[in-house]
Amino acid sequence: MKYCWLCPRPLEGENVTGEHVIPSAIGGHKEVFNFICRKCNSEHGIKWEAEVARQFLWFSSTAAVKRGRGGKHPDLKVQTANGEKLRLRSDTMLVPDAPSYDVNELDDKIEITIRANDHKTVRNLVNKIAREYPEFEVQNALREVSMVNSYLDSPLALSFRYGGPEAGRSMVKSCLSLLPDAGIEPDACGRALAYLKDSSPDAPRPFWIFFDADLVANRPQDHLFHCVSVVGQPEQRRLLGYVEFFNFARILVHIGDGYEGEAFQATYAIDPVDAQVLDLSVDFDLVPKCLEDIKMPAHPPQMYLDAFEAALRIVGIINGDRVRALAVSRAAADALKSVGLDPATEEVPAELKEEWLKHFLNHLRPYLRSQLRRAMK
Repeated sequence: MKYCWLCPRPLEGENVTGEHVIPSAIGGHKEVFNFICRKCNSEHGIKWEAEVARQFLWFSSTAAVKRGRGGKHPDLKVQTANGEKLRLRSDTMLVPDAPSYDVNELDDKIEITIRANDHKTVRNLVNKIAREYPEFEVQNALREVSMVNSYLDSPLALSFRYGGPEAGRSMVKSCLSLLPDAGIEPDACGRALAYLKDSSPDAPRPFWIFFDADLVANRPQDHLFHCVSVVGQPEQRRLLGYVEFFNFARILVHIGDGYEGEAFQATYAIDPVDAQVLDLSVDFDLVPKCLEDIKMPAHPPQMYLDAFEAALRIVGIINGDRVRALAVSRAAADALKSVGLDPATEEVPAELKEEWLKHFLNHLRPYLRSQLRRAMK
């Protein structure tokens, strides 16, 4: 009989539940069913993983990470360096956090610029403006309205930290979830289990933010990855774990002391964008023999800063490809409408191609301008 690692319940019947090795919300897909029970997962695991999801939401949304159990990422409020408040949606689009408008009274007309997320909001704001300006003709305005996609002139201002009591427990749990299939029993994992069972924020942490060495021997340079690895080192009489999310968020876990079983290692890694399982090699021989020699850094180490910058570069490339594809797709569809064709038309008639191309380039102009401004900075 198998029992839950966090309580005495047997893992049978309704108690059995799938537990993601890597949280589903950041792209984990692999599940284990011989680790913790449904109640412990509901009372603890979900809360811990929710904090991981919150901490890494910008990366998950911007890179369009596929959630393991489907669904959408929640919106994330962000701000540009110039103070503009926006929301990052699950479709990777940035939209105004709140609608706004400017009214410019010219000699014989009123010109309105509206920043909004959808046509319904535009219509509501137009009606509101009409109440303030009785001479404003609503129906004419709605007929003449033109939608223009805008692009950021100012970079996003981001701050980031990972770990802490809840997310730390989730990352430790990721290590433990690999151990049942490796034949390891809970009593060999005293340090890690004591931490998971103690809900106090001051509970002794069995892990370190680890940048003393790069443990991933074949580190991917051009795509994102998550990695969880565990190792049994009978010569050092210890069990260790390593977790890395989004190429930079790394912890080393001291799972347990007194290990005297067979030497082993188990690793699970995945690209969270396309859900492809990866064959990564984690070298625990680079970990100090004396774990007490590892110190939590007072300031971000250079290896962390370099890794964070590399992750941002990869995310930027992924997002840039998506933005470009979306801009081209929208411009093509809008150009089809401009020449009187259905936006789903696959082939433009020969007699309309020249006119369609002019409209296509015109609709693509905001994107091209944004790329030119970025290249000139």
